[in-house]
Amino acid sequence: MFRAIAYLIASILVLTLVRAVVGAIGRLFSGLTSPPAASPSTGKRPDAPVVESLQKDPVCGAFVAPSAAVQKTSGGKIYYFCSAACRDRFGA
Repeated sequence: MFRAIAYLIASILVLTLVRAVVGAIGRLFSGLTSPPAASPSTGKRPDAPVVESLQKDPVCGAFVAPSAAVQKTSGGKIYYFCSAACRDRFGA
């Protein structure tokens, strides 16, 4: 009888220890996959990167990012080109 109670108590202690270890590992990995926390100084999260929408070159049909494109304004509208050659052919 005493031996059965000792095994029961030992089993409970081992299960509690295993649960604590698994919980600690889970918290470690959840910290790696969760989004960044708010900054303590500002209370805001870091800004997400700005994603530009691609614009289609009206001459050759290539898609270019506005920040890397050659631009031309015509009739109040901005056109985006992949190269100066496409820009020059558009005007001709």
